Amino acid sequence: MKEAWRVIGASVQGVSHVKSGQPCQDAHAYSVLPDGTLIAAVADGAGSAALAEVGAQLAAQTAVNCVRRELIEHALPDNDTAWRSLLFDALKAARQRLEDEASARGCALRDLAATLMVAVAMAELATVAHVGDGAAVLRNTSNELLLLAAPQVSEYVNETTFLVSADYSNAAQFCCWHGRAQALALFTDGLQRLALQMPWQRPHAPFFTPLLQFAANAGADAEAQLAAFLRSPRIVERADDDLTLLLAARSA
Repeated sequence: MKEAWRVIGASVQGVSHVKSGQPCQDAHAYSVLPDGTLIAAVADGAGSAALAEVGAQLAAQTAVNCVRRELIEHALPDNDTAWRSLLFDALKAARQRLEDEASARGCALRDLAATLMVAVAMAELATVAHVGDGAAVLRNTSNELLLLAAPQVSEYVNETTFLVSADYSNAAQFCCWHGRAQALALFTDGLQRLALQMPWQRPHAPFFTPLLQFAANAGADAEAQLAAFLRSPRIVERADDDLTLLLAARSA
């Protein structure tokens, strides 16, 4: 039987934004192609941006749509360089979408500032490109947790590069991993201290193992359950920022 991805995602308002009356400024998007290829993206709007939630949603959805279109309409990339080019084109398309939105609204581009991570997982390959913080973790066939994309390392605390930055393409990171990913997790920086063992940036197994098992057996209300988990006391006591977690696991 052909395997398929079970995918669930949630973006929830952080405690600090609940208190200040700000909306959730995180977003996620995903698509699974007929051949089983997974495309996923997460974005984190800048807290200082007036339309951060709009920028994050547009960036995530545009990136997924761009990769989906390219993989459907053209031949698959056959090397790491070609994959990098495809994913960087998705970052570029998302940046252009934000420029178009700023023009249409008559606002500054910085009002739509957001980070962006876009990933693709196929039968024997997983690849990711991202601008800014956040991270991606995969589980291989040996049940090892590997860091596919690490948070951006900045000189100053809470400093990051956004998609609207003039030098976003130079700051963008890329990874192409060859092998069979059994599960994948993408998340924004609000979860980094819970999900990664710092300062080594190692995936924290007690955090991921039950969540990826949950994703593999996800039912109809799984996304609501994931959102409830992100709002639970055990999480919000240690993370007051907006939170996004996208989980994907293979199932027969």
